[in-house]
Amino acid sequence: VRELAGLGREAGLTQIWDLMHYGYPDDLDPLSARFVDRFAAYAQAVARVVRGEGASPAYYAPVNEISFFAWAGSVGHLAPFTTGNVGAFKRQLVRAALAATNAVWEVDPEACIVSVDPLVRQHVPPDRPDLAAQVEHFNQEVVTEAWDLLAGRREPELGGSRKHLGIVGVNYYTVNQWTITPSGAPRAVVAPGDPGYVPLAALLLELQARYGGPLLIAETGGLVEARAGWISYLAEEVDRALQLGVDLLGVCLYPVVTSPDWEDPTAFFDAGIFDVALRPDGRLERVLPRPVAVALRAAQTRFDPENLPTQSLPPREPPPPSPPLLVARPLEQVRSRTETFSYQRLLAGDSQVVERYAFEPRARLDRHRHPTTEHVLTVLAGQGHFVVGAHQVTLGQGETVLVPAGVYHGIRNDGPEPLIVQQVSAPKPWDARLGSPAPSQIEIAGS
Repeated sequence: VRELAGLGREAGLTQIWDLMHYGYPDDLDPLSARFVDRFAAYAQAVARVVRGEGASPAYYAPVNEISFFAWAGSVGHLAPFTTGNVGAFKRQLVRAALAATNAVWEVDPEACIVSVDPLVRQHVPPDRPDLAAQVEHFNQEVVTEAWDLLAGRREPELGGSRKHLGIVGVNYYTVNQWTITPSGAPRAVVAPGDPGYVPLAALLLELQARYGGPLLIAETGGLVEARAGWISYLAEEVDRALQLGVDLLGVCLYPVVTSPDWEDPTAFFDAGIFDVALRPDGRLERVLPRPVAVALRAAQTRFDPENLPTQSLPPREPPPPSPPLLVARPLEQVRSRTETFSYQRLLAGDSQVVERYAFEPRARLDRHRHPTTEHVLTVLAGQGHFVVGAHQVTLGQGETVLVPAGVYHGIRNDGPEPLIVQQVSAPKPWDARLGSPAPSQIEIAGS
């Protein structure tokens, strides 16, 4: 913290210190009083270091996205991985945020607080007008509950006040408006231009009418080709909000650099200002997509023309070549032989080979092993009898079995119809460059 605060001071940056972003020490019960006390002590320690580096005024976001954190932690998506206690967990996070704020103020009475939560809007499906009351309750009561608790508008015994709420930070993405199912789950995204979509400027105006200002768009962004259009939409809505009198301090695009997906570290959903490209030496290189750069520069020119970046925009480049499309239609393409099997190699790469095997009735592939190669075998058509080590299993269409390296295995078609099996194998050690587990390391639910 001391190093980052010093670097921020040297660069002339105003930093907002995000004190809890979904994580906490694993020796703590988040619903205990000790959790609140420990968090307050930690927040005060951070504030003491930041103040010692001369940052003034200092900005703190005590608990990021209380509403989402409480929901995700109460449906088993994030820690504490419990169920059914969203209300209790939300109020505990509010207690922690308020205690942390008070602890920060003991060290730095001038510190500014930023309370960040998602700004979302539900819509009534056209075919379910009976859900109107449910949608209205969510939009008017649930969305604002965490902010209301922090501000002391609800349950003032928790200790909230308008000063504790501070700057109202909203996280707003392309998917933040949706229709619902009867259970309340999202059904379909409502996007700009769709019937009923509420413009961002109108949502910000509603929020300011409820709490006053200032406001901050604390997180926003789009995916892949939609990023540039989303930045342009934001610029229009921010301009409109300012004209309507909204006290909007700024907009934060997230992320700055595209990062791996939370749940699949091998997948990159390009959402940042910069993308990443894999270099031949295995390192990742930042790449600035021209459409994103052009849209961002236009927005910067619109709102802050005196402080534009000095570097030029990236050059226009032709789109990367698209590899040929490989479509497999097993029932139309395979040609098998009686009493034995045939195979066709579909794809061969550095770390994987994809092959397709065809078995006429009574045909078989005898038991064999591959000392260094794992196989994932999937039945595409028919029904097959598989021997894997000491185990035997019959699999139908769409079912899969893993064959670890070095294990004897065989396939037999005892049925009256042709059997088609796809084999994905790893001729080299499984590519773990981006943290992907080998197939044998994956646990299948219910196995």
